[in-house]
Amino acid sequence: MDQNNMNLYKIPFLEELTKNEKTATINKGNLTIIGVIDASGSMSNCWGWLANFWNKSIPKDNLIAITFSNNPTVLKDNKELNSDIGRHGGGGTEIVPAFVEFEKQLANVPVQNNITVIFISDGQDNSVKTLDTRMKNQLKGNLLNHRINFICLGVEKGFPTNLAMNLRELYHRGDPQIPAIYLIEYSSEQAFFNKFETMKSYFYPARVLQLNQYVNLYPYDEQITKEVFEGQWCICYKNDLKIISDGLNIQLDSIKEDQITIEDAIDIFRSWVQNLQLKIIQQKQQLPEQCQQCLDIMRRIIGHLNAKLGFDILTITQNDILNSDKSFHVRAKEGFVYKYCTKLLFFINEIEALMKGVDPKQLSEFEQAKRLMIGTITGKHLQKALALKGITIEEFQIIKQEFIEILKNTQFNQQNDQGQERSVITLENFRDILRDPVQMEESMKYIKSQYDFAETFPLIGQGIKVKRFEGSQVNPWLVNVINFAKQNKVIDSGYLIKNNFQVQLNVGGQQQEEINCILPLFNETDQDLQPILRSRIIKLLMTFMVQQNVDTLYEESYLALLANSLTYILQEPDTQWKFEHLELIYTTIKIIYSGTKQFEDYLNKIINQTAQALQGKDQEYEQFISLSKAIIYIFYAFRSGLIQVQDFEKYIKDLIVYSISIFYSRNPQIKNSCFKTQLSKEGEIKQKEYLEKYFQKCLYLKDFRYSLKKDFKKVIKESAFQVDSSIEINDNILYNVDSKFDFKTIECLYQLVLKKQFDISQYKYYFSHVFNNKQHEVLTKPIDFTADDQIKQLISLNEQQYNNLDYLRQQMEEKYLQIYLETHIIIAPFTKQELIEECEKKGVNFQQIVFNEAMGITKNCCMAKKCPFYLQPMEIYVFRKHLHNWQDLYPRGFHGFVLQNIEQGYSNDELFKQAEMKYNGFPEKFGGTKEQSYQYFQILREFSKKQLQQK
Repeated sequence: MDQNNMNLYKIPFLEELTKNEKTATINKGNLTIIGVIDASGSMSNCWGWLANFWNKSIPKDNLIAITFSNNPTVLKDNKELNSDIGRHGGGGTEIVPAFVEFEKQLANVPVQNNITVIFISDGQDNSVKTLDTRMKNQLKGNLLNHRINFICLGVEKGFPTNLAMNLRELYHRGDPQIPAIYLIEYSSEQAFFNKFETMKSYFYPARVLQLNQYVNLYPYDEQITKEVFEGQWCICYKNDLKIISDGLNIQLDSIKEDQITIEDAIDIFRSWVQNLQLKIIQQKQQLPEQCQQCLDIMRRIIGHLNAKLGFDILTITQNDILNSDKSFHVRAKEGFVYKYCTKLLFFINEIEALMKGVDPKQLSEFEQAKRLMIGTITGKHLQKALALKGITIEEFQIIKQEFIEILKNTQFNQQNDQGQERSVITLENFRDILRDPVQMEESMKYIKSQYDFAETFPLIGQGIKVKRFEGSQVNPWLVNVINFAKQNKVIDSGYLIKNNFQVQLNVGGQQQEEINCILPLFNETDQDLQPILRSRIIKLLMTFMVQQNVDTLYEESYLALLANSLTYILQEPDTQWKFEHLELIYTTIKIIYSGTKQFEDYLNKIINQTAQALQGKDQEYEQFISLSKAIIYIFYAFRSGLIQVQDFEKYIKDLIVYSISIFYSRNPQIKNSCFKTQLSKEGEIKQKEYLEKYFQKCLYLKDFRYSLKKDFKKVIKESAFQVDSSIEINDNILYNVDSKFDFKTIECLYQLVLKKQFDISQYKYYFSHVFNNKQHEVLTKPIDFTADDQIKQLISLNEQQYNNLDYLRQQMEEKYLQIYLETHIIIAPFTKQELIEECEKKGVNFQQIVFNEAMGITKNCCMAKKCPFYLQPMEIYVFRKHLHNWQDLYPRGFHGFVLQNIEQGYSNDELFKQAEMKYNGFPEKFGGTKEQSYQYFQILREFSKKQLQQK
C-alpha cells in the first residue's frame, strides 16, 4: 500500500446533501433501542442522575427497557425509569440473566431493523470471577446477525473492561467508529450529562452506503470493502470515488494529507487508535508493524498541520494562550490548538505506548477502560459547551457568521485615533483589533463556541470593580459598580480572564486598584463602529463580562453596566474626570442603543408615562425596575434634549417616590425605623432636664439602667414635642451602600441638572406620602409637603423611633455617675451624738441605723448630705450596691487609713505622701485633687479630736 499517495474521504451523512433530492429516498430504516440498565444496590448513589438523563435523552418509540438487579425486568407502559431505584431492584447484580432476557427480546425484533443497545452498569456482578465463563455458557450472541450498534457506559473506575469487550464481540455488528466504552470515572450529575450528550450522536445508527470503488478503512490494513458507514473515514488510491447506493451517483471529494484540519485529524486518529487497541485486547495478534505504520502517518499529518499553522501544535501550553500581550488573531489560533490538540497528543502517546510493548489487555481494568475511551473524554471547554441551554453551539455559529458579514460590510475609519482609549496592557483599542476584516474572518474560523470567543476576544475598556449580587447571572441590573480604576484605567478582558477576574494593580506605595470587570466606553468619533458594537456577538461578550454568563444573550447587559457606572460617577466629586466620563456614558449609549426599538420604546414611556414605566416590568427577569435603569434613561433623555430643565424636578420626585415605594414593599419594617427626632442644642438640654427628673433618685447604677429602660420611651413621648426638635429620615435608610436604592444618586443627578442641592428635609414628606397611600397610587397622587401632623402621628405610633434618641441613655448614665461622684467625693464622719441629732432632724429612727462609732460611718445608709438617700436605712447588701456606684474610683479602706495615720501623728504632707505610696495614681486616678485630699484630711482630724474629747 502506497501510504505516501493517500486520498482520504469523509463519507457524508445524506441529510447534509440537501441539494440531491434522491437522498430523501434512502431512509435509515426502523430503529429499535434496547436499554440494559443496572438497577442493583451498588448503583443507588448515581441512580437519580442516571434515571433523569435516561428519561430526557432516550427516544421512547420502539424502546425496550430492561432493568436488572437479582432478576431482569422489562419495563411496561411509558418505559421511563423511576427515580426510586427500589422500584427496579436495588439488590444484588446478575448481569448474565439480564442478557439472556435481552436475547429473548432481540429475537422478536425484525432482522431488517437497526438496533442500538445501551448497556449501563458498574459491572459489579455477584460473582465477577465466573462472569466470563457464565457468559460463554449461557449467552448465544447475535445469532440472526442483527445490525446492532452496541454502546457501553461503564460507571466508576471498577468497571471490568473485559465485560464491555465480550459484549461488543457477542453483539456489535454496526458502526466500527462507535467507542468501545464510555467511562464515568467519578459519578456526578455533570458526568452523566456529558456522557449522555456525547453518546447521543450514536443513538440513531448511520446508514451503510455502497461505493463504486474498493477502499481501505485503515492505512495500515490490507482489508478492502465497498461498504462504508456515514461519517466514516476511508482511504482510496483513485480519485473517482462515488456513492452509488439505491441509484445515487454522488461524487466524493478527496482530502490530501496536507489539507486535513485539526478536527479531521482528531476524528481520524481516534478511529485508527481504537481499531488497533481493540485488535490487541481481543487477542487477535500483536501488531508492531501496523502500529509503526499508523504512527508514521499520524506524525506526517501533524507535520502538515504544524506547517499550516506556523508552530508545533503539540507543545502549546495554557500559559501561551493566556498571554494577554499577544493579539486576538494569535490567541484565537493558539487557543483553538490548545483546546483541541490535547486529544491528538493522547492518540500519539497511545500509539507510542503500543510501540513500546505496552499491551492494553495487560493493564488494570480501570487503565484499560481509560485508554479505550480516549476520544470520548470531554474536556472542560467542551463540557461547558455541552451544558449550554440558551444559546447552543449551533446558534452561536449563526451569531458568528452574522458578525463576519457585518465586518465585511462596515465602512469604518481605520485611521481614526481620536476614539476609544487604548489598553495599558496590549496598547490596542477596539478599532485596532478590527482593522483588518480579512484577518478577523480567518481568526474567527478558530472560534468554535461562545466560550472560545469570550476567552479570546479582547474586550477593551475602563477597568472597574463590581459587586455581583445573587441572581445577577439572570438579571444584569443586579450588578453594582463600586469603583473605577483611576491609574491603570483601560485594560482588556484577556488580562482579566488570565487572572481569573481578579486583577490588582499598583498605583504607588502600598496602594492597589482592584479590577474585576471592564466597561467599554466610546466617544462620538467611534460612531462608525456602531454596526459592530450592536452585533449579537458583542452583546454576548458583554453578557459574559457583566453577568459571567455566556449561556444566554441579554440585550440589556451593556446598558445595565453603563447605568450602574453612571450611578457611581454621579456621586464622585465635580472634577474633569467626572464630567468626561458622564459624556462618555452618554455617547456610548447613543452609539449602542439609540434608535433601537426596545430602548426607544422604554425611553418614550419613561418620558411621557413615567408612572407606568416605573411600576411595570420591562423584562421578564425583572422583579421591578431598577433605580439605575430609571436614572440612565432620564439622564439620557435630558442630555438628548428630550426633557427640559424646568420639567426635570418632576422626574426627580417620581424617582424618589418610586424608590421609597419599592424599598417599603420589600422592607415594610422601615415604617417603624425611618423617622428620627433631631434635637437642637437647646432642645437636647431641655430633654435631659425631663429625663433627670425621672431618674436622678435611682439608688444604684443597675437600678438606674432598669428604670431608664422601663420609662425612657414614656418620658420621651411626653416631652418629644415640647422641646425644640425636627423630624428627619435615618441616614442608614437614605444612604445604605448595600442597597440598590441609594438616594445619594438621585440627589447628585438633581444637583448635576438643576445646579443646586436637594433639600433633604423634604424626604420626610415623601416617606409619609408612600406610607399613607396604596402602592399603585403613590406616583399619581400629589405629595403633601405640609403633612407635619401626619408625620408626628406616625412617630407617636412608632416604637422604634425612640432608638434614634438612644444616645441620650449613655449621656444620662454618665450624668448620673457624675452627680453621684460630686455629691459623695467628701463625706464627713459623725460622732454618735451628731448622728442621733441628725436622725432627729430627718425623722429617722436611729435604732435602725448600723453605726461604726469608732470610724464614724454608717453601714446601711448614705451619709452624703446631697444624696437623695441621705440617712435612709436599708439592707446592708442594698447599701453596698449604692457604694458600688464609685466604679472602683474610691481607694479601698482610705477612711481607716487616714484615721490610723492621724493617730500616729503624721502631718497632712506626710499623709499625702503615704497615700501616694499606698494607692497608685492617687489622687487623680480616683477623680480627686490634692486640695480635696487635704480638705478631707482636715475633716478627719477634727473628727478624731471630737472622739478624744468624748472619751
